Formats: sequence, structure tokens, C-alpha cells
Amino acid sequence: MRYRILQPKRFSAGIMAAMMLAVVLLSVSFIASEADHDCCGDDCPICAGIQLCENTLEQIGSGAAGQAAAITPAIFLCISILLSVCICRQETPVSRKVRLNN
Repeated sequence: MRYRILQPKRFSAGIMAAMMLAVVLLSVSFIASEADHDCCGDDCPICAGIQLCENTLEQIGSGAAGQAAAITPAIFLCISILLSVCICRQETPVSRKVRLNN
């Protein structure tokens, strides 16, 4: 009975954690990709976006955009490796249940 009560809380906590991870990764990747843009002056929209992403990271508590920017490629690499292993499994006759008559 108690497990049924905790299950929606765990689900919502997992969704919130995934969303927080997505916000951090997307903010860091935006900062890293637009760090050397051609600034067009005081009203540059890219500089405003970078400032917004930095403020978001500071509010989350990481506050270290430079450190997170260094870790982001490794995180993306790990995620892509996990996805490729899960999606692109090598097929064998046993996995396809092929009968080999000789």
C-alpha cells in the first residue's frame, strides 16, 4: 500500500531530475558554442542569452560554467555510447532464432 503512494513521487522526482540535467547540459552547450561569437554591441541578443544561461547555472547551484563546459563533451559521449549499445545490438543467428540446418 505504501509503495503505491511513493511511486508517483519517485516518478515526478525522476522527471524533475531529468529536466534539471537537460537545462544544465543545454545551458552549458549554448555557452560553449557561442563563447566566441561576433558581438554586435550593447544590445547583443547572444550576449543576453549567455548571461541568462550563466544566471540559470548560478541559481541551480553549479555556478561553475567553465567546469561544466569541460565536462559536457564527456557526458554527451557517455550518453551516445549508451544509446548506441542499446539501439545497435549486433544480431546473431541465436538472437534471431534462426535454425541452421546442414
